[in-house]
Formats: sequence, structure tokens, C-alpha cells
Amino acid sequence: MEQETAGLVLRMAEGDSRAFDRLMEYYYPRILRVAYLISGSHADSEDIVQETFVLCWMNRKKIKEPESFGNWLYKTLTREAWRYCRKNRKEQPMEEVFGKEEPETASVLEEVMMRSREKELYKAIRNLPVKQRTAVVLYYFNQMSVREIAGIMGCLEGTVKSRLYTARANLKQELMEENRRVGREVTL
Repeated sequence: MEQETAGLVLRMAEGDSRAFDRLMEYYYPRILRVAYLISGSHADSEDIVQETFVLCWMNRKKIKEPESFGNWLYKTLTREAWRYCRKNRKEQPMEEVFGKEEPETASVLEEVMMRSREKELYKAIRNLPVKQRTAVVLYYFNQMSVREIAGIMGCLEGTVKSRLYTARANLKQELMEENRRVGREVTL
């Protein structure tokens, strides 16, 4: 898709709205998920994505490297999400964005336990500071490299590594506290 994306970006830069529509169609579900994981709000994530695409269209002629469009789009999305997070401190349940996938577990009990752990993890992620949360979302949920994340977040690779390290430590601490609070055996 990268080769095709670069061609679509060039056509979009020339004002081809059909090329823009194809890019939107391809990137929309990916960036909606990232926006939701960063903002914690379904309504805000839709606004963030919409604003990101508006900025994309308005700044289409400024895109200098069509082959790096994805990173440019994620960077634009991240900045918008941060802006919304500063503006709106409200959050909604994280489960909405992850869908209703069929469980691959052997029993209902295992499924319930897995969902409970996922909810705890998503809650812990939501409680991270926004820049740590962004690094975690891009690294673990979008499988982006530290270099890509640094480009998107506009910081050094060392800063991304530091944010990931601190986020993991914060997540571990919060999950251990939650396990102790509910009387579950702590095994990390």
C-alpha cells in the first residue's frame, strides 16, 4: 500500500478529492483507534480524526515526502489529540474502541478473567500522562518503532525510550496496586 499511498498523496496534493477519499478510507480506522486510546473519549476521538483530515486537506500542498505521509498524518493526529486532551479532561470507557472480537479462550471463566485483566490494563493506560500514553499506544498498539514515534511526537528517540520506560514502570505499579486491592496474587 505504501507505493499506492505515495501516488494518492501526490494526486491529493494536486486537488484530487477521490485520492483524498481513498486515503481517508484507508487511514480512518487506524487513526480513530489511536485517537481514542490517547483521548479516552469516543466523541473526542471522532472530532480529533475529523480535524486531522481537515488539516490534511488544507495542508496537502505542504507535504514534501509523499512516501512518509503516514508518519505525517500520525504526527498531525497526535498533536490534535494532545490539544483535545488539554481542552477536555473527560474520559469514557476504553472498551468501545476495541470491538467485540470472538474469544479464543477455552472457557467462559477464562474469557471473563481475560476481559477483566484487559479492562484493568486499559484503565491503567488511560491514567498515564498523555505523552506517556501516546508513546505506549503507538509502540504497543500500532507496532511503531521508537524512531517513527520520535518523528511523530517531535522529540528525540531517547525521549521516547524514557517515556516508554517510565510508562511501563507506572503501569506495573498501578497494576500491582490493583491486584493487591482486590486480593489477587501479584506475579509480575
